[in-house]
Amino acid sequence: MTVPRVIELCVCFILAFVIITLISFLSLRPVLSECRREVVSEWEAFLHEVGERNKLLPGLIEAVRGFETGHGKLAAQLLEARAVSTRSTDPDKIVTAVDGIEEALTQVEKLVRARPEINRYPPFSAHWEKIVRSTLKVNLMRKAYNNSARLYNRLLRSFPQNILAAAFGFVPINEYAPVRSLNDINGTP
Repeated sequence: MTVPRVIELCVCFILAFVIITLISFLSLRPVLSECRREVVSEWEAFLHEVGERNKLLPGLIEAVRGFETGHGKLAAQLLEARAVSTRSTDPDKIVTAVDGIEEALTQVEKLVRARPEINRYPPFSAHWEKIVRSTLKVNLMRKAYNNSARLYNRLLRSFPQNILAAAFGFVPINEYAPVRSLNDINGTP
């Protein structure tokens, strides 16, 4: 084989590869766009549920204080995390604040288990039921977001489409692993 023939074969191979990559990306682009829209929608649903739970937290704090004083640190932790999750636009900070709320609510759950009479205190029990339901919704929305983000990221990693994906603005999206939540405690510290 002569050198010009080798160069011609290399150029043909490169052109074929570019054409296959372009066709592959163009066929995947609508799917990527739809997945990204779904991820954004799931994130907005997560933020909505976080906001709904945030509205309930002051009532819970007051109910705990009304039953028993001495939980100022726990109240401060809840209020600080609530403030960050309400005001921040940075997803990482929001999720960190939500994790802080989950940890504080886990402490409240431990308090309830240690002192069952608190659950018979009507102002507390009414707020606590709402918080538990809302926390389950937050965790479901977070799981839905993570599933959508995982699918989107998996599509982005597909070769040869991944070569062009970043050039057209399709970049990986963070997943946020859930922390230990109220329904995961099962009596363990």
